[in-house]
Amino acid sequence: MQILPTLKLGSRGAYVKKLKNNLNGLGYNYNAFVIDDIFDLKTKNVIGNFQDKVNLLRDGIVGPATWRALIAKVKLVQSKLASTGYNPGDLDGWFGPNTTNATKRFQRDHRLPQVGIIIPRTREKLFNPTAREDFKVRPSSNNLNFLDPYVSLLAKRFIDLSKANNLDIIINVAFRSWDDQDKLYAAGRTMPGKIVTNARGGDSYHNWGLAFDATPLENGMPSNDINTFKKMGKLGEQVGLEWGGSFKSIVDYPHFQVTFGLNTEDLLNGKRPPK
Repeated sequence: MQILPTLKLGSRGAYVKKLKNNLNGLGYNYNAFVIDDIFDLKTKNVIGNFQDKVNLLRDGIVGPATWRALIAKVKLVQSKLASTGYNPGDLDGWFGPNTTNATKRFQRDHRLPQVGIIIPRTREKLFNPTAREDFKVRPSSNNLNFLDPYVSLLAKRFIDLSKANNLDIIINVAFRSWDDQDKLYAAGRTMPGKIVTNARGGDSYHNWGLAFDATPLENGMPSNDINTFKKMGKLGEQVGLEWGGSFKSIVDYPHFQVTFGLNTEDLLNGKRPPK
């Protein structure tokens, strides 16, 4: 079994470039790190977010557990490409030119952007091509009934608890369409504005009916007071919601979600919350 080097901020060499190719190929290069042999701060931040996704200690260091998780994800993609007739070369866990070209061929044949990386729409088409529910075509809505029934139930309990604590809130968005999510992702990248999310369409819990955004009101107007948002967040946590104010990357005070132990890749791969 190959022993891989531990990589961290400041590391250099061929394995840093292999690491970056894997992260980029899996669609994690949201902050546009350069694919070279230097482990920079942008790479560390992406590794931290990856570790969050796979329930590992967030330290930004690529040790054995992080290598295993990352290579396993690439092997899974390679195996799926091979099983559908798109030869990625050796199923070795490295997202190299053969895997990139196989991904582009798959994307071409399925009328997807030929970017050669596993963006959410590509992942869903690859892993769950006959999805019973097509979340991609749903429009955005601030109606809580557009959410998963259990998430909707907790959201309504949260609203009632907020009123009981003399805090009025409004729901800004419940279900967010994949197209609208893509527009948010483009802000600060390919469109004007500042970066507000690292999630493309399909990579946010909003896009699966598992999240909503809320804003507290003061004198009938949306509040900008952080302490009021924190009060709202604590009330949401009391009813069993996960609050975005506790996030480690891009703190999101209006955001609430229920993940059911699933990450968005699980959802794209076809897994669903229990009924």
